[in-house]
Amino acid sequence: MVNRIFLIMVLLAGNYVYSQQSDCKVTLADISGSYSGGCKKGLAHGTGIAQGIDRYEGQFVRGMPDGKGTYRWANGTYYEGQWKNGRREGMGKMVYGDSLVTGYWKEDRYLGEKVIAPFRIMSSMSVARSTIRKTISYGTGVKIKILLGGSDNTDIENFSLAYDSGNEYRLGNIYGIQDAYFPLYVKVMYRTWNQLHTSQYDVIFEFTISDPGVWEVNLYN
Repeated sequence: MVNRIFLIMVLLAGNYVYSQQSDCKVTLADISGSYSGGCKKGLAHGTGIAQGIDRYEGQFVRGMPDGKGTYRWANGTYYEGQWKNGRREGMGKMVYGDSLVTGYWKEDRYLGEKVIAPFRIMSSMSVARSTIRKTISYGTGVKIKILLGGSDNTDIENFSLAYDSGNEYRLGNIYGIQDAYFPLYVKVMYRTWNQLHTSQYDVIFEFTISDPGVWEVNLYN
């Protein structure tokens, strides 16, 4: 009797899993014909295989290729590597017949064989700490703020900017460059007092930014 009940439970569980699989959706149109694999809340999630006009085998997150997987287009071209939200993202290889391209992708766009850092600090003198971050993906510019003891530094003298494109502007405590081309080279130079206002020192901060957008640079003295 116990064995029979166990067998019924296994069959019911199997039917439940099958119903989940059959109702599981892939949200990328070209591979949304049929699917088998992991499922969560009605969406492909985990490892699976999706077949439509094209075919994908690999990891899914919320119905989209996400993680490691292989995508084969109807014409025979295929990509094997990392994915994020249905796009090639990270290390991978594209095979076009007899041609092979390896390297890094970001948002479905090939970046090259090596990853190019979005920014690089070339030199730093008398800067206790610095932060560089992109605030807006579109646009072209850099906003520079200088701080002393956590507040705006109002003891700046002989401030100057050297840069290879764009137009310089000043807005309150922000020193900026707008309408720039990337990669952008910037060198910040000024003289400032220390927190106790007992001595002065020169500051130099030199950096390049390769990724287009609007960037915010904070320098802490």
